[in-house]
Amino acid sequence: MDNFALFLSFLWFLFFLFTAFYFYRFFKYRKELKKLKNRPLEKKYRQFIQDIPLYKNLPEKYKKTMDYKIQRFFIEKDFIAPYIKLTDEIKTLTAFYGCILTAAYEEFCYPNLKYVYIYPKAIKKNIKREYIVEEDVIISGEALQDSVIISWHDAKYQIKHNKKRNVIIHEFAHMLDFADGAADGVPPVTKEMFKEWKKTVLREYKLLLEKKQHHSKIEIDEYALTNEAEFFAVMTEYFFCNPKFLHYHFPDIYEELKKFYRLDTLIILEE
Repeated sequence: MDNFALFLSFLWFLFFLFTAFYFYRFFKYRKELKKLKNRPLEKKYRQFIQDIPLYKNLPEKYKKTMDYKIQRFFIEKDFIAPYIKLTDEIKTLTAFYGCILTAAYEEFCYPNLKYVYIYPKAIKKNIKREYIVEEDVIISGEALQDSVIISWHDAKYQIKHNKKRNVIIHEFAHMLDFADGAADGVPPVTKEMFKEWKKTVLREYKLLLEKKQHHSKIEIDEYALTNEAEFFAVMTEYFFCNPKFLHYHFPDIYEELKKFYRLDTLIILEE
């Protein structure tokens, strides 16, 4: 009996040590994050984003938030770069375009995301379609529950030539979609916002799907009509890269995205 009591005491001691260590790590990390909020982004990183309109024209409070979020992204996410040298440019631009979606949400930094894979070129992926037909498709990126995969060739080309589309934004929109536990084309929104989202965004998706089925002209990339999740990701690309187009063709969707992202990209990217 005495041995059992001693063993139980030892277990409690281990539990206490583990708990104390956990809280020590937690509070130490929170202290580090607090320091980051007052630490400007280093020049070696800032040089890659300082002339990007999405950064340059941001309200000052959001610009400061982005500096913090980029640095936080660096310490929280593991970059893995098979077959390509991982440079400061790659890390900074990936973090910037990933975090710009949440510029208005200071403390949100994709808690489920652990790994960012950077590949030099587009990736070949074997997928199964209906009736178990297998085929190879070429993808520029992919979002999984804890990972994002980016083709740097495609991402850099889109950024450099301002192609009005952005694979990094696209895949991080999927990560936002995952944040509430379901890849359903609805990011984490309030119940009130969800009602409006159904009436505008999801309703528009269904209308466009019907137009496609009747072979009518579709104003957007038809890939957006693959499913609701892809629709949200593509519309997010338009919102951040080509807001004039989105506002002209889908003003209601633009307004819903403006409410969710708490940014008016039409003004930020005004020429």
